[in-house]
Amino acid sequence: MDLIKTAVRLDFAEAARPWLEMREIMRVAGGNPKVELRPDPLVLDQPEKRQRVVLLVRALILEQESPTSADQSVAQALEVIGRLNDASKFPPMEQMRHDSVFIEPYPLPFHELVVFLKERFLRSNAIVDSATDIGLVFDEHEGGIVKHIQIGPMEAEQLRREYLQWPEEGIPDTFLFIGLGYVSKRGAPYEVGSLREFLQGALAWQVSQAEAIVSSLRGEGR
Repeated sequence: MDLIKTAVRLDFAEAARPWLEMREIMRVAGGNPKVELRPDPLVLDQPEKRQRVVLLVRALILEQESPTSADQSVAQALEVIGRLNDASKFPPMEQMRHDSVFIEPYPLPFHELVVFLKERFLRSNAIVDSATDIGLVFDEHEGGIVKHIQIGPMEAEQLRREYLQWPEEGIPDTFLFIGLGYVSKRGAPYEVGSLREFLQGALAWQVSQAEAIVSSLRGEGR
């Protein structure tokens, strides 16, 4: 099982300070006190680090591809987000989200992996039997935490096209895709210790959940 990508998203209760200042400049310059910002997301890439930061008016996203380990992913996220906060203090947070993408290679042609997953998770009927592709989505609510699980067969080209900016060599032709999201909707001021605790908890659940999914399928359909 390989960890292919992680993403951290912080949603804020209000616009970040630079956006608010730009809005005030626009209101003064345009003579309209009701002008609101509707800018496109600002995308900043560091290809050598396989990192992307997306800045929105009330959110930021940090994507990391091919992390060496879950621990490294957390450490790098804390470092980058901490420097962003140092550059301009974040507003209070409304929500934190962490996503991980795992793949597990399977020595099966795509259509056979589809059949295998149908048999493992679904009951036979006319709709299921005629489907040529499937994707399974599960949600779990636990207090202020929401956990998302997405499972399905995938081919290398789809992974490159839909998820990766800097795909590495050696992606298997066919594999089990596992996308896991972990969301906290407990609003709070930004604090590095709280973010560290959230990220470590999110990744611990995601790694254990991915391992449990692969373990439940291991040895079947091979």
